[in-house]
Amino acid sequence: MRQDVGVFDRSTIKLTHYGRKTGKPYTVTIWFVVMDGRVWIGSLSRKRSWVRNVRARGTADLDFGTGPHSVRFTWVEDPEIFERYSQAVLEKYGWRARFISTLTGWFATVERCVFQTDVLAA
Repeated sequence: MRQDVGVFDRSTIKLTHYGRKTGKPYTVTIWFVVMDGRVWIGSLSRKRSWVRNVRARGTADLDFGTGPHSVRFTWVEDPEIFERYSQAVLEKYGWRARFISTLTGWFATVERCVFQTDVLAA
């Protein structure tokens, strides 16, 4: 899936994930970054429902403000990539990311995770 560059100026996107057992849709608003020409998302906790559902299904819907699109997600556990992702979050979200990382221990937690999507920056 390819998106126009303008949509990446947004600070958040809507992620609709589907229950592992029920298939029921749930929507959350999340931050995202573009790295290597692709959209990446992450979480401070692997225990969040959306993380567990996306990891189990490998797909969910993302809405950049132009309507939902089905997207494939790849779970990435490489520490170097997560470090790059964390740096990209700090660059994009500035003081907000620093504040949240201070409150939650973003860089210290072992529960953090990251997904690469199949969304390409046009």
